[in-house]
Amino acid sequence: MYRYLPDYIAKSIFDMDLQKLKDMGIKGLAVDIDNTLVPMNVKEPSEQAAAWVEKAKSMGFKVCILSNAMNHRAELFMDKLGIHGVGFAQKPSRKGYDKAARRMGLSHKECAILGDQLFTDIKGGVKAGFLTVFTEYLDNNEIKWVRFKRIFENRILNKHMDGIKII
Repeated sequence: MYRYLPDYIAKSIFDMDLQKLKDMGIKGLAVDIDNTLVPMNVKEPSEQAAAWVEKAKSMGFKVCILSNAMNHRAELFMDKLGIHGVGFAQKPSRKGYDKAARRMGLSHKECAILGDQLFTDIKGGVKAGFLTVFTEYLDNNEIKWVRFKRIFENRILNKHMDGIKII
């Protein structure tokens, strides 16, 4: 069995049940940017993304960007959304997850990672001890390397889908 499976799957962050996460004791949400918060190559947060962040904050969650995007891109999203975060996080390394937890002032067990890539977002979240939520990617206009990885991610997910809960 592949050991880096997500705890949950959601169609998108916009469709997931945040109350369930809260009921599980999750207090902080680390969110990937590209194809999780906004479609790939979108230059700044959409109104939908900003509304989702505000909804999560109004429910008592701390929200943090956790992205492998270059620092200037991640910082633009942080500034526009009024949240902290980590750019160039080097996921799946634990380093970025540790920084995200510290910036939210929470233990790893109180944090969830929401992301669209199994080999970066989810693998790193499992290694770091975050609750992991895999989201379907928002747009298939991706760089070749990511499209290539998706072939293997889909094989793994399809093989183990029965054991993963929907949130």
